[in-house]
Amino acid sequence: MKLVQMIKAYYGLVFDKTDYWHPEMQVNRNLALPEDSPGKYPVDISAKACYPGTFDEQDIPLVLLDGELRYVPVTIAQYALGNYDQYLTTGQAESKEKLIRCADWFVENLVEHCNGVWGWEHTYDNQLYNLKKPWLSALAQGQALSVLARAYREINKSSYLKTGIKALKAFYVPVAAGGLVARLAGGDFFEEYPSEIPSFVLNGFIFALWGLRDFYFVSSNSEAKERYQTGLKTLRNHLSGYNIGWLAWSRYDLFPFRVSNIASIFYHKLHIQQLLALGLLTDDGYFEKLAAAWQRSSKNPLVYLLATGYKIIHKLSVRRQSYYVPSIK
Repeated sequence: MKLVQMIKAYYGLVFDKTDYWHPEMQVNRNLALPEDSPGKYPVDISAKACYPGTFDEQDIPLVLLDGELRYVPVTIAQYALGNYDQYLTTGQAESKEKLIRCADWFVENLVEHCNGVWGWEHTYDNQLYNLKKPWLSALAQGQALSVLARAYREINKSSYLKTGIKALKAFYVPVAAGGLVARLAGGDFFEEYPSEIPSFVLNGFIFALWGLRDFYFVSSNSEAKERYQTGLKTLRNHLSGYNIGWLAWSRYDLFPFRVSNIASIFYHKLHIQQLLALGLLTDDGYFEKLAAAWQRSSKNPLVYLLATGYKIIHKLSVRRQSYYVPSIK
C-alpha cells in the first residue's frame, strides 16, 4: 500500500473518529443472567444495525473488497447482532427478521473447510498475516455462533443448533490442520487470523469466547462449554502479555512484527470495554482491574500521543502488507 493511501485510511483511527467499521461499543452493564442468556451482546453493537453499504437480494450485507462485492462473515454477524440488540430495545419485528435472515444465511453457507472442519470462509487474502484464501476466523465463527444462538432462542429452528454444532469442531483443530487453535504457552487460543506464525489477536479471541458461551446457553452443548472455559483460562493466564507496561496500553496482537502491533485508540478502547464485560460475565475482578488501568492511560494526553506515534511507526513498518476496507458512515 502506498504511503498516501495508508495515511488516508488510517486518519480516522489516529484522530479518534468513528465510522461504521469503528463505532463506540460500550459495555452493556445490564447483561442478562445466565438463565436469560443470550440477551443483549456484551458490548453495545447496535450501531452495526444500520449498514450503509450494499445488500444482496436477500438483504444480506456485502462488502467491497479489491473491487469486488463479497460476503464477509464478520460483517453479516455484526449486522445481525446489532439488529437483535435493537429488537430487544424497541421490540420492532423488522429488526428480529434481519437477525433471522442472517442466521439462515449462516446455515446455508456453512462449508466443509477441510477434513471435517466446518465454518464460514473468507474469500480474499490477508497479506499482513500471510493468509491465503480461503481461511476461517475465530472472530467470525464465534460471532456466527452468537447469531445462531439468538435466532434459536427466538424461533427454535433446529438447523441453527445443527449448524452451530458443526462449527464447533474448528475450535478443537490446530491451525496447521485447518482449524482455529494455536497454542499460547500451553493454552488453547482461538485465532481470528489463523496464521502459520500465531498472531494471537486479542479482541477476536474475546469475541470468539462470547460466541461459545452464547451457544452453550441455548444448546447445553458440553463441547461449547468446555471450549469456552478452556479459552477463558488461556485469556486469564496470558492477558498480562498484552499490557505494554511503560505505557499501560494494550497490544492488538502478539505477532512478532519488527515493530510491535500496539492497539490503535479504537482497539484500545474496545479492549477496555471487552474486559469490563468479562468482569461482569465472570465476576473476576482481574479483568476490571486491568480495564481500569488501560482506561486511565487512554485519558492521559501524553500517553495518548506516545501510543498514537508508536502505532503510526508500526503501520509504516507494515504498510506494504496492510489493506484497508474503505471507510463508510
